[in-house]
Amino acid sequence: MKTRISYLLLVFMCFTLVLPAQTKDRISIDLKGETLPTALKKLEQVSGYRILFTYSDVQSYRVTASIHESTITQAVEKMLENKPLTYVQKGDEYIIILSKSIRKNPVAIRGMVMDEKQQPMPYCNVLLLTSDSVFVNGCVTKEDGTFLMTGEAEVSYLLKVSYIGYATALQTVESTNMLQLLPDTQTLNEVTVTANRPLIESQVNGLKANVAGTSLAQMGTANEMLTHLPFVTSKDGNLSVLGSGSPEIYINNRKVRDMGELDRLRATEILSAEVITTPGPEYDADVAAVIRIRTLKQRGQGWSGSVNLAYDQGRWANANQQVTLNYRTGGLDLFVKGYVSENNSYGQTNAVIQTTGKDKWETIANDTQTSRSKRLSAETGFNYEVNEHHSFGMKYMPESTLGRGQQQSWGETTTFCNGTEVEHSNFEQSTQFKNGLNHAVNAYYVGELGRWTIDFNADYLNNRVNSNQYAEDGSKDDIHSSSDSRSKLYAAKLQVGVSLGKGQLSFGSEGTLTEREALFTQSGFSEDAENFIRQKTFAVFAGYSISSGKWKANAGLRYEHRETDYYDKGIRIDEQSPVYDEFIPTASVGWSHRGLNLSLTYRMMKGNPSYSMLTNAISYRTQYSYTTGNPRLEPSQTNTLSLNASYKWLFASIQYFRPKNTIANITMPYNEETHPGVLLFGAANLAAYNGFAFNLSAFPKFGRWQPQFNVSAMLSAADGRNLGIDVYRKQPVFNFGWDNSFNLPHGWFLNLQANMNTAARMGYAVIRIEGRVNARVSKSFLKEDALTLSLTANDILRTGYYHFNVYGIDSYNGNRIYRDWQRVGIQLSYKFNATKSKYKGTGAGQSEKSRL
Repeated sequence: MKTRISYLLLVFMCFTLVLPAQTKDRISIDLKGETLPTALKKLEQVSGYRILFTYSDVQSYRVTASIHESTITQAVEKMLENKPLTYVQKGDEYIIILSKSIRKNPVAIRGMVMDEKQQPMPYCNVLLLTSDSVFVNGCVTKEDGTFLMTGEAEVSYLLKVSYIGYATALQTVESTNMLQLLPDTQTLNEVTVTANRPLIESQVNGLKANVAGTSLAQMGTANEMLTHLPFVTSKDGNLSVLGSGSPEIYINNRKVRDMGELDRLRATEILSAEVITTPGPEYDADVAAVIRIRTLKQRGQGWSGSVNLAYDQGRWANANQQVTLNYRTGGLDLFVKGYVSENNSYGQTNAVIQTTGKDKWETIANDTQTSRSKRLSAETGFNYEVNEHHSFGMKYMPESTLGRGQQQSWGETTTFCNGTEVEHSNFEQSTQFKNGLNHAVNAYYVGELGRWTIDFNADYLNNRVNSNQYAEDGSKDDIHSSSDSRSKLYAAKLQVGVSLGKGQLSFGSEGTLTEREALFTQSGFSEDAENFIRQKTFAVFAGYSISSGKWKANAGLRYEHRETDYYDKGIRIDEQSPVYDEFIPTASVGWSHRGLNLSLTYRMMKGNPSYSMLTNAISYRTQYSYTTGNPRLEPSQTNTLSLNASYKWLFASIQYFRPKNTIANITMPYNEETHPGVLLFGAANLAAYNGFAFNLSAFPKFGRWQPQFNVSAMLSAADGRNLGIDVYRKQPVFNFGWDNSFNLPHGWFLNLQANMNTAARMGYAVIRIEGRVNARVSKSFLKEDALTLSLTANDILRTGYYHFNVYGIDSYNGNRIYRDWQRVGIQLSYKFNATKSKYKGTGAGQSEKSRL
């Protein structure tokens, strides 16, 4: 306990040491003949203050000044020197520039602009006019639809708001200033003028998808929407970014720990989603890619909530229900959520197992698998927004299975030895599993102090999983085994940002303490195992980004110190208790001009094996296949270089990567003497090899039709020859995707999606042709689209087979698997007084959460 407390105190000390220094920092900026409006905007960027002014008051003045180590007031006074202008400072929030010739009582005029569906509208032009329509001031709305500018107290003003494709709105200034724009397509001389937000925008380290106001907002849940993003694929429910791997996902800067959250978030609530293929130093060393989701920010008071129901039917049915309730008053936001799901699956597998030693064994198996489970999860907490610059909160997230989940399989096997049938038997297997009442707590603080930003998170997890297995396979003795694992995590993370020179500096630290205990007992087919792992990790990181004209660049470095204590039956095993000190660099440079964007990025990634891979227990899969871990696994390392390009609606990327010590699953004969013909699934580190990936996406738009074309190629020939896997081939696999969205009359929406990958022999794996066709139709009803009904059909042609075919050490394993993916479903979503989550916790110890 002392170790845990001192470890977290170290990160808290970093937090407290940074705060005093933030209020003492000064502003440095050089200005040479800049117009005063431009100079004030530059000062706004480096200081963190909002600087409000009336353009007519300042447009005729220029500034030449060298400001170094000055306070915000000293900098403003220097800029206004010898000019008939003065200023008023409003706390730490904003500064108003005024003309001395007219005595004024300045006030801030705020508001929000929304569209016909009550969704915030960014980038609208907002003009402040006198009652006789004389221009006074103007601005553009931010991404959340809000605006802020200055006026004079006790003066009657008009607000005029315009946006291409919408009718201009005009109203008097009020206390709230909530304005709504309605579509207005104008036809002049048979030319139609409309406004369309770009579906995809290029970024230096990836791309950004605009969800709000595009076809992506019609894709049901966030989980379903993500599969429609460029370079993002899903196989058996697991998301992957082409050329990178499994991504970490964040919602409003908070790491998604439970992937079920993506099923509980509606696509209509999302503003944008970023796919980051080159994560910066603030992310863990083993993060291959990142998807950052930002929800729409809407203000509101009082009660709000939603109810979401989903049902889909294949061979068996699945269903889930979610209820959310939120109460907001002033800056306090209280929330509670409940989610119940019932998942049932049915599948069939055809498998071939081959081992070669002094005899050649082959087993052909055909089996059926079913799975049933019910899950309950909840979330409750608060968020308190002191003002626009400071907020903090806490949430508690319990989760458990309802009753015991169950997996069953049954079928038959035929076994040959040197070509002669030696056995034909039926088998039956059952596994019961149950999660204890698992606990997760997150607390956070997000703040701004002048030009400094602070993001602090602390996390605690406590999980327990128990499973019991029983099998009859025709052998003399039945199979029994039991697994019980307990995990705890303590983590804290601090990230600080500040404007420095012409760029932005970000730095911070992260620490985790993880404990995992696993107990495995069995009936005699292998050996009992008892493992305990304690791991302490401390990391510091820093990054700097800068923009200059057409160029953007950033660079960062992360240092990680990792200590592991591995105990086998209470005895510490020194050779399995390594200490690592690692440096992880990242860098990128980008250039853009007239719609053409080019970027070059580099990143080193370190990968740590999951805790289940480090066990030495040998568990039963089938009569002729067992599974084990490898406590001697070493972290992997991958160097990746990416070249990205985009022009208008066309995007492309080329990646070169070189993995070293790749952690991979392999197969081998278990024991020829005691278990002849049995295949053992294990894990090992592979030799270094080269890999390449190519991605091309196009997003043209033709009236109501929004197609998306994707082509990718991957060559990642994992080399297992250092382990004795002799098979090694180099054939690329190609993936083709065609996604079609149709915005039909009367609010109807239709989506048709098809994808296919080609066959290839890559490394020691054999890849087969796979593909699916999916469809969705939806319609919203009631005021503000409060009720949404969707019908879905997945794997319409029943072609979505999954193949797992690999050569191993003196072995081969081939599988053709179908998991009841051909399904039809209905989704119903209802919301009332919708206000979006303001929770800003990002979470800490994300890599350890994934490994647990």
